[in-house]
Amino acid sequence: MDVRQLRLIEDLAGIFRGEIVCHPLAQSIYASDGSLHQETPLGVAFPHDRDDVQTLVRYAAEQKLPLIPRGAGTSVAGEALGAGIIVDFSRHMHAVEEVGQQTVRVQPGVVLSRLNHVLRESGRYFPPDPANSDTTTIGSMLALDAAGSHSIRVGSTRDHVNSIELVTANGVRFEAGNEPLPTHERFTEESNVDEATKWKSHLLERIEGLLVRNAKLILEKQPERQVRNRAGYLLRGVLTDSGILLPRLLVGSEGTLGLFTAATLRTSALPAWRSALLIGFETLDSAIQAVQPISALQPSACDLIDRRLLSMARDLDARFASLIPANAEAALIVEMTGFSHPEAAGGIHDVQLVIKDLPDPGRMLYEATTFDEVEFLWSLPGAVIPLLNRARGETSPVPLVEDIAVPPEMLLEFIARSRRIWQKHELTASLYAHAAVGQVHMRPFLRSPLDPLLLEDLARDLYHAAISVGGSISGEHGLGYSRTAFLPSQYGELYRVFQQLKSLFDPDRLLNPDKILSDDPHLTVNHLRPEIKPTSTPIELQLNWSAGELGATVTACHGCGGCRTQEPNSRMCPFFRRETSEARTPRAKANALRAIVDGRLAAHELASSDMRRLSDFCFNCKQCELECPTEVNIPHLMLEAKAQYVAANGPRMSEWFLSRVHGWSESLCRMAWFINPLIANRTVRWLLERGLGVARQRKLPAFAHKTFLSSAPREWLAPPVSLRDPIPVVYFVDHYANAHDPELAFALGRILEHQGFRIHVPASQHRSGMAHISIGDVETARQLATDNIRLLAEFAREGCPIICTEPAAALCLKVEYPRLLDHPDVQLVADHVVEAGHFLADLQARGEMRTDFQSLPLTAAYHTPCHLRALGKDTPLLQICRLIPQLVITDTDHGCSGMAGTFGLSRENFEESLAIGHNLIEQMRSDQIEFGMTECSSCKFQMEQQSPTPTLHPLKVLALAYGLMPEIRKRLRPNLKKLVTS
Repeated sequence: MDVRQLRLIEDLAGIFRGEIVCHPLAQSIYASDGSLHQETPLGVAFPHDRDDVQTLVRYAAEQKLPLIPRGAGTSVAGEALGAGIIVDFSRHMHAVEEVGQQTVRVQPGVVLSRLNHVLRESGRYFPPDPANSDTTTIGSMLALDAAGSHSIRVGSTRDHVNSIELVTANGVRFEAGNEPLPTHERFTEESNVDEATKWKSHLLERIEGLLVRNAKLILEKQPERQVRNRAGYLLRGVLTDSGILLPRLLVGSEGTLGLFTAATLRTSALPAWRSALLIGFETLDSAIQAVQPISALQPSACDLIDRRLLSMARDLDARFASLIPANAEAALIVEMTGFSHPEAAGGIHDVQLVIKDLPDPGRMLYEATTFDEVEFLWSLPGAVIPLLNRARGETSPVPLVEDIAVPPEMLLEFIARSRRIWQKHELTASLYAHAAVGQVHMRPFLRSPLDPLLLEDLARDLYHAAISVGGSISGEHGLGYSRTAFLPSQYGELYRVFQQLKSLFDPDRLLNPDKILSDDPHLTVNHLRPEIKPTSTPIELQLNWSAGELGATVTACHGCGGCRTQEPNSRMCPFFRRETSEARTPRAKANALRAIVDGRLAAHELASSDMRRLSDFCFNCKQCELECPTEVNIPHLMLEAKAQYVAANGPRMSEWFLSRVHGWSESLCRMAWFINPLIANRTVRWLLERGLGVARQRKLPAFAHKTFLSSAPREWLAPPVSLRDPIPVVYFVDHYANAHDPELAFALGRILEHQGFRIHVPASQHRSGMAHISIGDVETARQLATDNIRLLAEFAREGCPIICTEPAAALCLKVEYPRLLDHPDVQLVADHVVEAGHFLADLQARGEMRTDFQSLPLTAAYHTPCHLRALGKDTPLLQICRLIPQLVITDTDHGCSGMAGTFGLSRENFEESLAIGHNLIEQMRSDQIEFGMTECSSCKFQMEQQSPTPTLHPLKVLALAYGLMPEIRKRLRPNLKKLVTS
């Protein structure tokens, strides 16, 4: 840390309740957002409450330190970046403070989707609907005047604000509402008026004077006919005959006039009925020509999607592929609302009648009349637009000029002019538009590294075209670093008024400097993220990365912030869902590694304790990679970081012990008569926790008296005489079934024999090593992998399927081993590994699986393991078990169990593990279920942690239903009376 950082931390110690961090990793995490830009901050502050914000602003004013407010950091224009102190409102200030009949009081860090979830209980919602509603915060929406697809009906954020509580640059906090005209009363030192009232009165007087003096210029430069305009400060309509509409002025100010600490928002009743229509067109111009007649019918939304996005939708979802013809050049999504279903449906019918007489009336591709159908239709842009970041090749889409707005009647003219600009620069672009309001989102496909001169020329040409037809350089995403330099070209003399307004609120330009106003004519390109050369790897890597792959992986993260979602239907990072801290997001981990690869951080930081703390927020569940729009391989980035730390420092004691217990299985099972009572003893558990870090509250599985590998039938263990006629099925047992649950291994074997297969269990196989990999002990894992590959390769060469009952083991052999070994047979083995459920599902799909099940009149709750999802999003054993007569299975949807192998066994992680798995644990305590089901042994531990309800592997349930292993009934509750006898 430098002197300024040390002083910052020391000066605020004891008076700032939140946290302030200035270490290099925190700086790198907050050096970027969802834009093309990058700038390293001095530090990051996490205010705990509004008093903290006031304390921080006063200190910054004294020390002349810039403050940059930040919500989710998903902006594509760079509003949340700067060289000063980042003020992250999302960690602590995210409360819904009060819900009224028609208003709601919120703190700036609350996420829009969470707010609407709360409001939905009373039948209301906050109407503006930006595309990233499950991550964007209300503070950001206020700062940017966020809108969305439905802005033609509901307007933008500015239209739904009663008042804003803010702290101005001098540290004064006050409530800004619709204020009466100033009385020009002069306060004396004897006046019984507080500081905030005096300052607010003084500010209002000066604002009034500024608006009066420039009234004509304001009307000229900000005409009423502009439907969407987010460029600069909105001065039009702020001064009325009765007062000053201060929230109208503040919304959209990008944190440059004050830091928002709370807001009172107006809510609306949820739309009673919605209907929607997807219309395909043979040309883009035909789609645009249909917008104006449709807009006359007052739709609630009318969005335009171009050919490129439609093609991506077809590739993404088979349902879209069946709806959208391959020759569709454009499509419109039109939505109508009503107080009744007939009214909403009638609106859609009117749309069809209106466009029927157009030269190209389009083709009706899909009509949505139910809630689920409408939501499905809107999932098209919602799912596809983030996928633009996945486009890789010689060129990729760049979010630089993606926020142009034009008068809707001039949309066709602007698109024609933009075509000529693309041709001039020999470029192509994607197009998505909220067409009814003229909001155009275009992303040009550019080569890397980005050419600063081309970026400036392209932006200048497009903005000139927009302004020439009465448009704006920004409609809803703000200016930030991307567009601020071009603001004078839109407003001319009015820019001077913006400067004067800024001086009233923030004379020293400490609040989010260089946003909206800047003296840097090349601001657009002066903070671009540096290019990473393909061969840039400043460290000796522990995992098996191909040339340039590490750099390509860290740059694949575009900072979109999708990993910050808190939506219940997502499994995105369980650590972030537990605590909404940026450091817990997958994005933060990519940014930290990028800082090392591009040289901003020294290479030794990868093995530092700070990096280890960051990598601790990843237990290799793989869900972020599955749900990330660009499929960034965060798990392997963090495994590399952990491996670097272990290589330099060795594993922690608890990790060392818990990962190696599996290697002592044979000895521990022989002593099970002695070991099992010990691990149930309170004193022994206390000693285990103190000495080896094993959580004493965690239920531990008993050891079997014999391992499966020492008790399996001789014919299973004997080397097969022939590997053909028929090809045997090879079973990779892994540690849990071998040492703790041989019954599971026997269940698989007997099911396979029941299907007519020969089974072979290689007696000399080792545990998979996933426990070692997950803690970064790759050298130990590498030796296990080498031995297992050598053993399994001969079977793989003969085409034998290698079956795993443990999803983590299957994932380890298929995904992790190729990262550990540069071995000629590692991919061969990986290609032949299959999880048991997928093997049986394939058998069933071919009509070759026996389903002679007995009835099981029971009720079960099924949990999908994360590693099973990583192998394929289906749940094959669940679907097969549903074929069992009278067995009722509830598919739980509580996300990650929080156990993650040895993670949940350790003392330091026990509480976090329980918190992550809380909802799942609570369901397992319900009297409505008689047993749980899951394929994962770790998830089984968590499901049984605070519940007497047993959890079984689905294979055991199948074996029981087949009548192959009636003894499995003993695993169920002793008092169960419903289980039929064989």
